[in-house]
Amino acid sequence: MKRRAVLLGAATLCSGVEALADSVHSEALFVIARSKNANVVHYAARVHQNGRLDPDEPIVAYWIMHAEDGRREALTWLEQKFAYGFTTALAPGGDALNLRLKAFSRRELAVRPDENGRFHAEMTVAARRARLERIFVASDESGLTPSVRYVDLFARLPEGARVSERILP
Repeated sequence: MKRRAVLLGAATLCSGVEALADSVHSEALFVIARSKNANVVHYAARVHQNGRLDPDEPIVAYWIMHAEDGRREALTWLEQKFAYGFTTALAPGGDALNLRLKAFSRRELAVRPDENGRFHAEMTVAARRARLERIFVASDESGLTPSVRYVDLFARLPEGARVSERILP
């Protein structure tokens, strides 16, 4: 009986080590900030220890409620379907994907690892391919429904220079 308990404990320990070896971590991609308040939406890649994107949920988006207490909060169903949601198409092999934001589907983002294996989001900003860091949405809240005044894209070129672009509706 004692030997069976030891074997069972060893098997449990080994399966725990195996689970740790295949754990998933998040790597920050970019944020969306708004003029409405200090709350921001973070987008992150979910990456397995082997360096591949999680095929079940490769990208996550969530609020950081800076205007309140700084807590993390999930997007609502409506936010996922319209304002801050996205669609993805995973590349064969799971090492890259294409991402389209629901509210800004005109430009596709490519999520791929850099030379150090860390994931980043690339898109065309000011007619140049760059790593997206931040999107800022300026809105007019004075009417019955908010309207977008402009959208600013902030990114970094491969050589390190910053680039930005303002998009008017």
